[in-house]
Order: sequence, then C-alpha cells, then structure tokens
Amino acid sequence: MIHEHSAGSVIYREENNELLFLIVESVLHHTWGFPKGHLEKGETEEQAAKREVAEEVGLHPIFDFNFRREIEYRTEENTIKKVGFFLSKFVPDQHVVDQVEEILNSKWVTLAESKEYLPKDRGLYEILQAATQHIEESK
Repeated sequence: MIHEHSAGSVIYREENNELLFLIVESVLHHTWGFPKGHLEKGETEEQAAKREVAEEVGLHPIFDFNFRREIEYRTEENTIKKVGFFLSKFVPDQHVVDQVEEILNSKWVTLAESKEYLPKDRGLYEILQAATQHIEESK
C-alpha cells in the first residue's frame, strides 16, 4: 500500500460582509477541492502549502498556521492520501492564475455554494465549516 502526504490551503476573502472560499477543479480527476500538493523531500507541511498555493493559483496569501485540519482517504489506485490544510487570507491586488497543467478551473464560493462542488466523502465541507467558525471567532 502506498502512502502519500500532501499539504494545501483553504484560502478565503471577505466581500460585502460575506466569506468566500477559493476552490479549484483538478485537471486529472475533475473533482473540486482546495489548492494542495505533495511534500517535497525535507519540506514541512507549512512550506509545501505555501509553495503549492503559489504554483497552482499564483497567490501569496497570509497564512494562519494555527488553523490546521487533516483529511485521509483512499484513492481508486488504492493509495492512502493524507492532506493537511491550513487557513490563509487572500491579499487584495493579487489575481488567481490557474496552473493549467493541474487546475482546470477555479472559483470563489460561499460556504453554502461549496456544497454543490466539493466531494461529499472527504470532509472538505466540514473543513470550510470549521474555517468559517475560526474566522468569525478571530474577529
């Protein structure tokens, strides 16, 4: 059994007193999620999350490494994937630039809208719920 370790970020912004989250559609699997990728040798989860966000969507958000959620799932190829997600805040005047080799599409969605896109079986919606609570409590 192969085990893979990845890291990524739940990126958010506020617009008209509403929280919006960036979700991305994978070229490979045509599923929606958050920017993420494999840890490189010697890299921490935090370093990988920053690098992957920059590579996949061209952003350099402000990370909150105190917020971390983890999911673990089995792929169709029988690989066990563990992914650590950190919260990060979008920096105005930056623009999302999708990495065409990895990202088919990206969009900003509300918590409610995310239910239409995120896979039901991976706990991603629950991560957004926890992120929303964390953001509200941090105000």
